[in-house]
Amino acid sequence: MEWIESITKAIRYIENNLTNDISIEDVANHVFMSEANFQRIFHLVTDITIGDYIRNRRLSLSGRDLFLTDSKVIDIAMRYQYDTSESFSKAFARFHGIPPSVVKKHGDKLKCFSPLTINIFIRGGFNMSRIVMENDSGAKIICENFEYLTLGKLQFIGIDAWPNEGWDELWARRGEFMPALDALMSEYGTDITDDCAFLHHNGHGVDTENHYLAGRFFKAGTPVPEGYDYYDVPTERAAYAVYTTNKYDGDIGLAYYFTRDQILSEGVTIPYPLSYWHAAVYTDGRPKYWHTARSTEENHRFGYMFSVGE
Repeated sequence: MEWIESITKAIRYIENNLTNDISIEDVANHVFMSEANFQRIFHLVTDITIGDYIRNRRLSLSGRDLFLTDSKVIDIAMRYQYDTSESFSKAFARFHGIPPSVVKKHGDKLKCFSPLTINIFIRGGFNMSRIVMENDSGAKIICENFEYLTLGKLQFIGIDAWPNEGWDELWARRGEFMPALDALMSEYGTDITDDCAFLHHNGHGVDTENHYLAGRFFKAGTPVPEGYDYYDVPTERAAYAVYTTNKYDGDIGLAYYFTRDQILSEGVTIPYPLSYWHAAVYTDGRPKYWHTARSTEENHRFGYMFSVGE
């Protein structure tokens, strides 16, 4: 598996030098490979050339910097190794679809190209039987997968739906607040990259001091944009289940109860109330409607997370 270590080491070297003048030869030398052999293996493994990878990462980060800071275009161009603001602006527009001059107004248009990670997954064999549940309204929910994840120290950043506005109203304007979170993903993102509905209650009882955040998980210590709420996630482990439903009617209580009961049936503790939290993970994007879509018959897939003890 030496090639995995070499590609991983190369990516780490690139990430540490995106604002420096580095060449493909520099990266190849860092992992003790010939330039030609390294380019061939990198493209074979990642399906992208090393040159395109460096370019995409720089342009992704430059979009974040333009959106979050007051730096001038020429300063951002020089930071990411472009000779002129003109060459940078052309490359930026090709990548993001908008010129650097309008980023502040149209940050929702920015593209995010995250650092690559190399993993090997072996799939197949006998899978656990799918568990099907059904409620009184005829909504069926299928549990496809259930596992425990070690997430490390995390922070959840988002906009609180309570008490200022309802969840529907908040989600309808997600285009206003998600761009700032998109801009943080490349540097501070985690393995859970999807939009989430995250609930905690500050160690109090159910329905007491609830905080219902629309946002994303980030690494601990991530800078919080002005006007956003955050929660230092107190547990480093979580149960993670994947569900499919045939009638997404806004009531995912079945997922909540199934996840909770599965955890308890396996003798795993739920750190209630001090470190208790749970989150819906919209792996396929959130349905367009919420409480009003009770006749929707489209299958919808989502994840559900629950805090568990160490």
